[in-house]
Amino acid sequence: MKFRQNKTFIIILFALICTSCNAGNPLQKEFGADSDYFIGLTQLKNGQENEARTKFLKCIKKGSPQCVRKSYETLCTFGTVQEKNQAAINYAQKYQDSDAILLAVRQLKSAGEISKIIELTENCNLTEEYNEIIKIRMEALKQRGDSSFEAEVFNWFMNRPISGEHYQFFRDSYDIPEYEVSGTEANLTPEQFAIAYRIELYKRNYSYTFPAVTQMLEYFNSGLLEAKEQLASDIGKACLYGSTDFAKNAELFYKLAEEYKGTPLEYYMWFYTGRLFEKATLFYRQSKSSFEAAVRTASNSSQKDNALWYLLVSSLNFSLETITEDIENCSRQWDNPEYFEDFFESLISSLLASGKWNAFGEICKLIDGYATDLTTAQYAYLYGRLIQEKLASGTKEDEEAAFRRALSSGSAPYYKVMAAYQLGLEGEEIEKILTAPFHAPAPQNTQNTQSTQPPQNTDPAAERLLKGYAYFGFPELIYPNWQKLYKNGISNETAFFLSNFLNKCAGGTDDYYQQALRIASRSAEKKDSSFTKEELKMLYPHNYSKYIDDFSARYDIPQAIIYAMVRTESFFDHDIQSSAGAIGLTQLMEFTGGDIARKLKVQNYDLTDPETNLQFGTYYLAELIRRCDGSMLQGFFSYNAGITRVRRWVQSSMIEFGKKENMPIDLFLETVPYAETREYGRKLAGASILYEWLYSENQNINFKDIIEKTIR
Repeated sequence: MKFRQNKTFIIILFALICTSCNAGNPLQKEFGADSDYFIGLTQLKNGQENEARTKFLKCIKKGSPQCVRKSYETLCTFGTVQEKNQAAINYAQKYQDSDAILLAVRQLKSAGEISKIIELTENCNLTEEYNEIIKIRMEALKQRGDSSFEAEVFNWFMNRPISGEHYQFFRDSYDIPEYEVSGTEANLTPEQFAIAYRIELYKRNYSYTFPAVTQMLEYFNSGLLEAKEQLASDIGKACLYGSTDFAKNAELFYKLAEEYKGTPLEYYMWFYTGRLFEKATLFYRQSKSSFEAAVRTASNSSQKDNALWYLLVSSLNFSLETITEDIENCSRQWDNPEYFEDFFESLISSLLASGKWNAFGEICKLIDGYATDLTTAQYAYLYGRLIQEKLASGTKEDEEAAFRRALSSGSAPYYKVMAAYQLGLEGEEIEKILTAPFHAPAPQNTQNTQSTQPPQNTDPAAERLLKGYAYFGFPELIYPNWQKLYKNGISNETAFFLSNFLNKCAGGTDDYYQQALRIASRSAEKKDSSFTKEELKMLYPHNYSKYIDDFSARYDIPQAIIYAMVRTESFFDHDIQSSAGAIGLTQLMEFTGGDIARKLKVQNYDLTDPETNLQFGTYYLAELIRRCDGSMLQGFFSYNAGITRVRRWVQSSMIEFGKKENMPIDLFLETVPYAETREYGRKLAGASILYEWLYSENQNINFKDIIEKTIR
């Protein structure tokens, strides 16, 4: 019997176990003093506040670090106002970190304890602390009429990027004279002018911020305002987006770069000189030399990578002739290779459109060990395919070596499975490849730090807390606490246990499906050993199987494709809505849903309802594939971008490759003009193949057949 069918029984059973104070209780033996925290949670849920407080205080004396902290934290949430205030202060004084201080000041703010807020936040760093904490402090200083208010507000606004908290404070709590949006506000002090300037730029009010550049520079030159890095960046944005006289503005920043030479502002001046010359066009050499100067003057790796990215994009926009040389130079300097994935994605389209087939082999060799494994796999696979199509120069050995390199593509399966297909791999070789760890070995560039590398240690107390939520029947607390703790070092064993538990708790109308998948996916990125098939099934789950299996059969479309679509579109989040208005598991637009409802003769429907959404999405995709002459990949693209566009793209792609018919579908994918649609196709194709391989009832299914069934 499936776990979720017994969900209610198991949760009740856990609750009964938790409320028992019998020392012989198995869970109490397993969790020792930490069980007091979990039993306290159950008592609190049942309204037994006094008994719960006793349990939390008992855990504080003898529990493990994470359960002790959670006990302190929970004590802040119930009781009288005075009790909650004191508990919040105790919590903040005990831990003295941002999370503890934030919880405390929120509680003290709700209680109107202004002086206690100011006292508690006295030593907070205005440039590093959570913006919400600083905002609450500023509001408290204003209410008390504190003499340090203006200076602290100015410091907060000048030394970090403007945030939503800055804007809310300015709008609701900062008293400033009325000013005209003209750039010549004589009624403002220089400090007020600078704050207002930053807010108007945050609002993207360039009609104000560009004319105000002159006034800002005058304040700098007169010494009335200190030239701050954030202000320098704001001035650059104002000139970039508030004016079309790019060449003139570039000359201004060129002079400013010389003026601020040797200061932290020099980087910003060179960076925006490069951006402005780039916008002006016909100034490639000036743009390139400016970005090179920005690279030299960068004060941190983030600034350096940003300048290197624009340097590469500037080179790409100017000419492809020197792109390999620029890539070699930049790749030896960058710090975060993931930052450059979108550049290499754009470069693929440019190289294919210009017929520079051999460049894929050259670039693959240059970036191997410097770019991400995904990027290297992309270029390796395409080089191998272009050799096969007799478009690029290379031997049979070069072709095989390229496909072998493409087998390591990180967490994205598309190039991995396609390379395996081209190599004709089957059986044990396929299983070894598909269950291999996602992250690559450390790159050759010792300055590179891949974010997907696994932590060296785990935190037993954090794991104990998260497992306790499962064993004691609090699935709703697992994911929010895992989000806070996974960076501490949660073992893969624990992560997959939690993922499996949440998946089995899911009923289709809660968040557990997508929470389970997110935990498994994040943990998989740092897994340093091979996956079992069961672990891969947690990454590619059969959620909503009752509906998907039914509708797949009804509309004659492979189940694997629908599971892959739902995973790609919504990560199994049934009520998600995109910024564009796409709704639910299969991310249908309202007008598309209405059209499908008419065809299916459904009068009343709700696209957030899992059953309805899955029926509509399955029907729609099946129809698109049929209209694309059975091409799964063209159907995927049509689902994302519309069938008319896809048909036009196919014709353009054939012209690009000199084909009159039989356009290779994998090469067609790379010529699709929208990066988002290309990536959508890769994700859906790769996931479809993995679903088919993992769940096929035919254990002897040929991998070649799976690929050819999907990529057509």
